[in-house]
Amino acid sequence: MKICVYGAGAIGGHLAARLARAGADVSVVVRGRHLDAIRTGGLRFKGPAGEFTVKVAASDNPPDLGPQDVVIAAVKAHGLPAIANSIQPLLRADTPVVYAINGIPWWYFHHHTGPARDRRLARLDPGGVLWDKVGVDRTIGCVVLSANAVPEPGLVHNLTAVNRYALGETDNSISPRLKAIAEVMSQAGIEAPVSTDIRREVWLKLVGNFAGSPLSSLTGSTAEQFSTSPDLVPIYRQLFAECMAVAAAYGVKLDLDVEERLTQTAQAGPHRASMLQDLEAGRPMELDGQLVAVQDFARAANVPTPAADIVIGLLRQRARLLGLYS
Repeated sequence: MKICVYGAGAIGGHLAARLARAGADVSVVVRGRHLDAIRTGGLRFKGPAGEFTVKVAASDNPPDLGPQDVVIAAVKAHGLPAIANSIQPLLRADTPVVYAINGIPWWYFHHHTGPARDRRLARLDPGGVLWDKVGVDRTIGCVVLSANAVPEPGLVHNLTAVNRYALGETDNSISPRLKAIAEVMSQAGIEAPVSTDIRREVWLKLVGNFAGSPLSSLTGSTAEQFSTSPDLVPIYRQLFAECMAVAAAYGVKLDLDVEERLTQTAQAGPHRASMLQDLEAGRPMELDGQLVAVQDFARAANVPTPAADIVIGLLRQRARLLGLYS
């Protein structure tokens, strides 16, 4: 299977390295010093699964890589609309695109069973470029539970022994293309369950990010610090509850225990939320998909989110003043 990973950063680099080592024909779209390092010394991987280096075709110019059997889009959610044109040379008529992103996905209402079926989310897909130009029917949803970092150009550091990439069609069907992609990922040692309710998977991860990422980013706290702080834990509980209420308003009832989630989060120790990592590195922050879109959903369904409105307002202003959110 010929697979191109568009955006070989922490998540994309992890996928590319594992897939290439398992024998897939892998290429990556990447830029700058990371591109130079991969071209010179290969893509290096370090983690609980061991250390290895793979050679992959790498370019910042997608036409160099040609049409693919599968494209995995692993750029941050706010960067997706900008690749709608440049991804075209990688696509055949039937090439699926796996979107490995955080937060509410731009495709959320495609084939949705509720009254908002096929509603477009302008905040996440301005002008509908992903829906129309890339093609919404190519979409394979992907919810990532895997902690990774790029400590230096050319090196991906996998921080967790369990790496789960739940995959699903937007209509919740079990299609041949979905099964084929999951099989390739499984052969690479990646846990890739096929979901018949991919939106539930989205909310199961999102509720933790919605509660923890803004607290981490506002205070500079690690996972262990914000999940054990007497000052922050009550706010976490309220944000957690508000996010679950929004999910329920859209037909997704989550049987989650906030105290259990706090305990699990504390066990992550010094891990820093990706949102905090972006803030500290001066990179644009994923506020819209992980936070603001949930507010949009809440307001459309008349679900009150008083704690979230305060916390998100504070974080948006901080990000604006740092030039990391517009």
